[in-house]
Amino acid sequence: MSTQNKEKDNAPKSCFNLNCDDTMCLPGCFRLLLPVTMFSLVLPLIVRGNADALEKAGIPAFPGAEGAGAFTSGGRGGRIFEVTNLNDVGPGSLREAIEAEGIRIVIFRVSGIITLEKLLTISNPYITVAGQTAPGDGICIRGQTTEINTHDVVLRYLRFRRGNIKDRNDALGGYPVGNIIVDHCSASWGLDENLSLYRYMKKMPGGSDKKMPTENITIQWCISSEALDLNNHAFGATWGGRNCSFHHNLFACNTGRNPSIGWGDHFDFRNNVLFNWRHRTVDGGDASSMVNIVANYYKPGPAVNKGASSYRICRPQHLDMHSEAQRDGKWYVAENFVTGNPKVTADNWDGGVQFDDVETQAEIDALITKVRGKSAAPASPITQQSAEEAYELVLARAGATLPTRDLVDKRIIKIVRTGKPTYKNGIIDIPSDVGGWPQYKSASAPVDSDHDGMPDRWEKKFGLKWKDSSDCVKDIDSDGYTNVEEWLNGTDPTQFIDYRKAENNKNLLR
Repeated sequence: MSTQNKEKDNAPKSCFNLNCDDTMCLPGCFRLLLPVTMFSLVLPLIVRGNADALEKAGIPAFPGAEGAGAFTSGGRGGRIFEVTNLNDVGPGSLREAIEAEGIRIVIFRVSGIITLEKLLTISNPYITVAGQTAPGDGICIRGQTTEINTHDVVLRYLRFRRGNIKDRNDALGGYPVGNIIVDHCSASWGLDENLSLYRYMKKMPGGSDKKMPTENITIQWCISSEALDLNNHAFGATWGGRNCSFHHNLFACNTGRNPSIGWGDHFDFRNNVLFNWRHRTVDGGDASSMVNIVANYYKPGPAVNKGASSYRICRPQHLDMHSEAQRDGKWYVAENFVTGNPKVTADNWDGGVQFDDVETQAEIDALITKVRGKSAAPASPITQQSAEEAYELVLARAGATLPTRDLVDKRIIKIVRTGKPTYKNGIIDIPSDVGGWPQYKSASAPVDSDHDGMPDRWEKKFGLKWKDSSDCVKDIDSDGYTNVEEWLNGTDPTQFIDYRKAENNKNLLR
């Protein structure tokens, strides 16, 4: 239900793209390929061309946003849409807010399961969906797939638990164009993959479609678990694009694609946790790939095939059969920890990087010489820990932890820690194998008299106008975040903080 009519211009375009391909330039596109060791923002970026004074240079999508998709502004400054029921369609539904046009922020005044009877497609850009605002036990989306088919999207604290419906598809997927960040979301029970974002189809002159890479994407602090093996396809994810970051995510009990690299270019994968695959961890890529696999934690479980699969860090697709470029991509693989294998942990290239269709050590050595990167490929900065430290942080914080972790994620975290799945070897066919969808407790949403997305109590605390909805798009401390974003982010709207400094870019929500 739309309750706030002020919105910004949705038309202007600007480009700050250090490697811009003018065949595909996003509104406000930018590509920062900086060494990951850099922990400060060195360039004042105009994220999107707009005269609105709320547009500040170079602030993250929210405090704690990192990596290649960190600087999308999503729905900043747009209308507030309230989700007031769990219906699939109609006024007050999530679909009404998703399918609306214009810049918008979606908040929840209801908790529970939303069952989709048809695809839920984000086709219109500049949107933030704030799952952390749901009362009670939060929101879970089941049934049909949720798709991202546009640009400038922020998704936070949402659960996508699809289930064994008729068609094979992802829990969260689509054809995303770029400038996207998915943060603290949980995806499971997909029939294709759980969470796949890497490409879109561009309409070319003459009407044909051309597959293009998603630009500037971050997936962080998410969980991909228990893809369904009903069709021998229990796969975790296909990720990739042009300038992409994937950090502090958990893959658990998916047979393969943990993840698969769906496009070349810069692919930065670090501080993730992988548990209980069957035969595939990270694989794919092509001749243009510049891949970093750094400081990830691998823990084989009871489903893992014996032998080399149990200590496989990655399997580069060293030549792309579909590419005209007869050369190999480059892979930088370092600092990864493999439980139970000190040899591979000490030197990731001593058995951890594996190849198809090779028989002799001489062939393996020759391929390693071709694909091994001498140093990490340029990538947008994140805050990195050791693999062992990341393991603890991911298990403590990943997934839709707000307003609370649901029983599914709690169970997943427990089996990762103990190494003991609750169903056979951990690979499931249907949700009922592990108890199905849990019950989500409901609770009353906080009173919001002017329906501007900010509770009355919070507005009164900070001296805002709790009977005037226009102040939700204002920025009283001039730090770049609107007042309603300060509420969403758990920050003080009256205290200026320079979020362009990396030391201030911290998620205060837990």
